[in-house]
Amino acid sequence: MSNETILILVVLLIVVLLIFFMMFRFQKSILLQMNENEKNRIKETTELRDKVNSDLINFQNTINSSMKEDFNRLNDTTVNRLVTIEEKVNTSMQKGFNATYESFSKIMEQMARIDTTQKNLENLSTSINSLQSVLTDKKNRGTFGEVELYSILEHQFGLNTNRYEKQFKLSNDKIVDAVIHAPEPLGLICIDSKFPLENYNRMYNDELTKEEREKAKNAFRSDVLYKIKNIASKYIIPGETAEFAYMFIPAEAVFSEIYGRFNDIINVSYNYHVYLVSPTNLMAYLTAMRAIYLGQEKNERVEEIQQEFIRLGKEFNRFESRFEKVHSDFKKTYNDMQDVSITTNKIIQRFKDIEEVKLDNSSSFKIEE
Repeated sequence: MSNETILILVVLLIVVLLIFFMMFRFQKSILLQMNENEKNRIKETTELRDKVNSDLINFQNTINSSMKEDFNRLNDTTVNRLVTIEEKVNTSMQKGFNATYESFSKIMEQMARIDTTQKNLENLSTSINSLQSVLTDKKNRGTFGEVELYSILEHQFGLNTNRYEKQFKLSNDKIVDAVIHAPEPLGLICIDSKFPLENYNRMYNDELTKEEREKAKNAFRSDVLYKIKNIASKYIIPGETAEFAYMFIPAEAVFSEIYGRFNDIINVSYNYHVYLVSPTNLMAYLTAMRAIYLGQEKNERVEEIQQEFIRLGKEFNRFESRFEKVHSDFKKTYNDMQDVSITTNKIIQRFKDIEEVKLDNSSSFKIEE
């Protein structure tokens, strides 16, 4: 082998070695670069992880804080609402309790009233039973009618015997329950109390048969007609009493029954001039008579009334003259007070001017002598 060949081989070997060396360094450089990149990547990843963790922690803290605030706000709101609801519930319950208490109190009051009413009804029932036992006896019924008649007369005329009298004896020796001294031409009006109750009660007794009730109705008619004729024969005396008399029936129900279902009795009473009256229309008749009495008294004492009016007129004239005098004195006093007020205002204004040293001669203040 020649030297040139060896030299070429050596050169080639050197070149190959250089190439390998260059490749080794390049590979090493790449590896270093890769390691550096890997380190940077790891660092960035670590930083990113740390940042993400920090952001997560911050986010978690923010969420926790926000949730805590929201929970606190919700808690406060809930507590406030619960307090408000509790107050409303308490108020409603209090109102309910008050309303219930008031209702209960009213119920208790009504129960007390019912109890009182029950007792009153029991007393009334006892009184009715007593009254029924009283009205069962004919004599007691007559006494009851007379007492009611006298009560009505006293209510209208008091105890004035010039207007009426009880148990009045007529010239035929008959004693009537009461008489009214009516103005002329009426004269003496007799009133006799009658209480036809027995057959009236039998008319409406459901325990009786229809024939028995009809029989009681006819008996009732006969009782009333007999009493009318009896009053006419005893208490209507020409020249002594009025031309008519009153038959007083103390029970409104009996009176209404006669006027509602017994026209024949009414016609007979008109023919005999015996007029049937109940407590209600007797009161009306007596009220009319009382008005007649007052009118008659006014007519009889018209001259005295005129004299009283004349005296009253004199007193009124005296009052008028004295009132005019008082009015004149009051008017003068009022004018004097107005003058005093004007002078007072002037003095006050002058004091103010002196305080403000307004002493010029142009002042409007003048002392009157």
